[in-house]
Amino acid sequence: MSKSAVLMKRNPSFGGCPSCKELNTLKKSHSRNTKEKIVNGIGVYHTYRCTKCGWRGYLTSVALTLHSIKKLLIYLSILVITVFLTYQILQRIF
Repeated sequence: MSKSAVLMKRNPSFGGCPSCKELNTLKKSHSRNTKEKIVNGIGVYHTYRCTKCGWRGYLTSVALTLHSIKKLLIYLSILVITVFLTYQILQRIF
């Protein structure tokens, strides 16, 4: 992953099951209904099933790191400063 990336993609299949805490037991599960198809279609959350305990639920493939939170705060501060300066310039012109 490059250092310029704000969000980090990860594969939840390699992580632990939220229920039994076993590693490498999660597999992607097919959508059962319209709600699950919509959630899976968004692309951030996917349905997973644990092959050991049978747990089934949503996990995200996007991870925020301390580096990415700092970068988001920098982007947000630049946006606020830009909006403020634009507002001040427009106010003086009109």
